[in-house]
Order: sequence, then structure tokens, then C-alpha cells
Amino acid sequence: MKKITLILLAFANFGAFAQIETDRPDFTESPNTVPKGALQVETGFIMENDKIENLGGSFEYQNLTLNTTLIRYGLLEDLELRFNWANNQNEETQKRLIQGGVDSSFSSVTSGFLTSFVGFKTNLYKTDKISIGFLGHLYVPDLSSGDFKVDNQKVASELLFPVSYQITERFGVAAQYGINWDGFSPNPTTGYTLSFGYAISDQLNCYIEPYGFLTNNGEELHLVNGGFTYLVNNNFQLDLTGGFGLNEEAPDNFISCGASFLFFNK
Repeated sequence: MKKITLILLAFANFGAFAQIETDRPDFTESPNTVPKGALQVETGFIMENDKIENLGGSFEYQNLTLNTTLIRYGLLEDLELRFNWANNQNEETQKRLIQGGVDSSFSSVTSGFLTSFVGFKTNLYKTDKISIGFLGHLYVPDLSSGDFKVDNQKVASELLFPVSYQITERFGVAAQYGINWDGFSPNPTTGYTLSFGYAISDQLNCYIEPYGFLTNNGEELHLVNGGFTYLVNNNFQLDLTGGFGLNEEAPDNFISCGASFLFFNK
């Protein structure tokens, strides 16, 4: 979990017995970086469902991210390198309704590796209470595969500005503003998050997070998610989370689970 749901790192300097701090499972990235020389792997599974009603029928979507993995490496103090990939499978089912029931339906499946990103994170400011970070990502189309490989897609960029504030020893709040381009349109998508976290115990944390996006075609998506993280030990964390859409344009619901590992290069 992020800083907002931890009691803070046990020791801040590299080589000490530090506690893992992750960028999953919520959408608000941690403003803090991994220690210098440390390698951190965060991986998980996501299932998202959506249903769109229209005249004469409906469309049902199920989006499975079979494996999403983020690798973080501490290059310098307060500077980390990042690489992310995701193996994805989308299933679309269209149902045509007639009087008395469903007349016909068909399904289509797309699969492959989504466009991966490379990037960095740096911590701009940090005290015992507040932390401010900055992230930059480049999505490289040549790193995608299968049905997600698109010839005319350009390299896309993303900028994220997270901030966290520790209100008490066990309760904190974090927020993030993001802007990204998809490699097709010059118009960006912007996003916001607001995350509230509470440390139930030294190992078990919970959070709730409203968040949303204003897409480059003018649609607004507003959602809320929440979940738990469990600190198995200082270098190993498990998480479980779920969420749902607050407006018609947003996905109906999703569920995710994952695991994160922190390795030190001593």
C-alpha cells in the first residue's frame, strides 16, 4: 500500500530493514520512490465488466488483464526507473432482443500484450507529514502484440502528480492529477484521484478511493474503488480490491488481486 496506509518506512536509508511501499492496488501512485539499488516487482490480475443497453439489444464486455506487472528500480536517491506490461484479453458479446426473449448473440475476443510503458518517478518534496512526487511515462507501441498491435499508433506520454498527507499515525489521504495522450489524438485525457487510507493493524490496511477521467472525446468517467493490503513481511505484500462505476459511461464493476515483492541489491 501507499504511504497513506502505512505507519511510514521503518528506516529510510538504503541497506536498512525498509518496509515495502507499492503503487498498487489503488490508482493513486505513491509519491515516494523505492530505495537506491532496490528492485521492486508489483504484479496482479484484473477482471472488469460492463454492459451497455441500446435499442434492440445490448453489448456486454469483459476485460481480463491476465497479468499486469510493474518493475521499479531505484537508480538514485529519490529517483526510480519504471517498466510496465500487461497481458490482456477482451470479450465482447452482443445480444439482439426480440419480443419474448433473445433472438441471437455473437461474441468476439481480442487478446495480446497492451502497449507497455517505460518511465521514471522522482520525489520532489518530503517531510514526516507530506510527500509530493512526479512521474513520467512513455507508452511504446512496438512493445504491444496480438490484437493490440496498431500500425499507426505513435508513442504516447503520461504525466502524473501525486501528493500524500499523513493526518495521524494510522490515517492519511492522497490525491493525484494526471494527463495522458493515447498516441492517436492530440487531445489528452485527464484524470483525478482522492484516496483515504487507514492502517487497521501493522500488517492490515484498507482504503477507499473515488477517481475519474475526462477522456479525449469528451466523455466523463467517475468510479470508486476500495480494498485491503496485507503485509506478509517487510518485503512481501498481498492485495485485494474492487470497484464500480458511478455514471453510465464508466465500467459497471471490477475486481483485482495481486502481490508485490521488494528486493535489495546490497
